[in-house]
Amino acid sequence: MALSRTQVQAVLERLQRVVRHDPCWSCDCLQGLLTQLELDAGEDVTDLTARLKVPRDRMHGCLGCDPCPPGAVYADYLRGSTCTCRGTAKEGC
Repeated sequence: MALSRTQVQAVLERLQRVVRHDPCWSCDCLQGLLTQLELDAGEDVTDLTARLKVPRDRMHGCLGCDPCPPGAVYADYLRGSTCTCRGTAKEGC
């Protein structure tokens, strides 16, 4: 089943809440999630994702943060959940 614009927006809002460090925005973990959302959406959502995308030459590999906020959001998304609390009932779940 394809994602709706509302679902894509919900994931993007979670990213904006949990990503606190500037280098995360150009990390391939976060950038990969943006591309996956575009692929999974039932319609063109590039107007939602474009403001967060960076050129390929500005991207970098995962910095190995533990936890990796964008990586956690991506993993939750792949598991079929937009919840990022991992069972701790944090804000937004």
